[in-house]
Amino acid sequence: MRTIDALGTWCPVPVSLLRRAAAHAADGDLIVVLADDPLVKVDIPAWCHDQGHEVISVEEDGGVITTRVRISPGA
Repeated sequence: MRTIDALGTWCPVPVSLLRRAAAHAADGDLIVVLADDPLVKVDIPAWCHDQGHEVISVEEDGGVITTRVRISPGA
């Protein structure tokens, strides 16, 4: 599991950081993105859909949005 701390950044930085991490991840790896930009609730799932990765969960607690993404084989 890899955690990306994108707190304090705005679109498109969280997705860009996720894209870079996914490029170096193995199939089935879990990547957790921490962000406080509310747009990640839309941007990350949209990017994952386009790339073939799976969003496991999107949770918000105290202004921190935690998104868990499973890297899909062949994506």
